[in-house]
Amino acid sequence: MLEKISGIKELKEKIKKFEFEVNDKLEKQEDSLKLLHEEIKKLNQNISEVKGIKQDYVDKFSKDLCNIKDLQKEFEKALRTFNQNHNKLYDSIYVKLHRELDNQVRPIKNIVEQLTEIKPEVKNIVESLKEANQAVKKLYEITSSIKKEDFELKQYAKELLKMDTEKLRLMKDIETLKKVISSERRRKY
Repeated sequence: MLEKISGIKELKEKIKKFEFEVNDKLEKQEDSLKLLHEEIKKLNQNISEVKGIKQDYVDKFSKDLCNIKDLQKEFEKALRTFNQNHNKLYDSIYVKLHRELDNQVRPIKNIVEQLTEIKPEVKNIVESLKEANQAVKKLYEITSSIKKEDFELKQYAKELLKMDTEKLRLMKDIETLKKVISSERRRKY
């Protein structure tokens, strides 16, 4: 009987140890997942910011393009006037056109410079996304290697613990009954 109890205790200790190891691994994986999740959130925020900046530049570029088209229309009108007034208006139109083009080209140059500055950040974000994808793949491989039996063993350990608790309760009840019987016997004699 004692051998069975000691065998059960050893089995119980082994199960607790295994359960602790499994829980430890799961906690580590959960921590890794949380970190990865935070990194992905940050990357998504960075991507959203880059998209917003990109959209701003696209909007500015579209406005500048509309301005250039408007200038083109003005230029054509001025050209007709120029053809009518040849030498008289030539100098004034050339100077005006040059100033307007400078004013329109300057913002475009600024946009191009800003896009050039953002390019390394976009590359870094792409590399970070690749690394995050690799980490997710590794995590998926690890989680797929955890078997259903590992969790069933936990349920078996719970059942053993429950039966052990029930056994201890019954043994206490037996002891109590023995005491009651012995006290009853003493009273009779």
